[in-house]
Amino acid sequence: MAKKVTQTLKANLTKNTAVEKGGAWLLYLSIQNEGESSFVMDTHSAWSNPSAAKRFLKQVVLDNTPRKSIKMEIRATDTNNKPTHIVGELTYKVNA
Repeated sequence: MAKKVTQTLKANLTKNTAVEKGGAWLLYLSIQNEGESSFVMDTHSAWSNPSAAKRFLKQVVLDNTPRKSIKMEIRATDTNNKPTHIVGELTYKVNA
């Protein structure tokens, strides 16, 4: 029987606030085996809005994990109470 390994998928979605209007959203994804320093997946991409980035993230979760979704949590907001930093983490077991 194959040994099970714990993997963690981490997602960070951050709005570029360096410009006053029209900043892009940067999605950073990483999948790492527990206890290892190297990544199974380590990527980033820019998106025009957070919902498009979340759709892409959902597809990555479906393709690379045994789970169907990831819970995202708002960590920071701007002066208009709109999110500027959203994070999520998903831990699961896979066969080695």
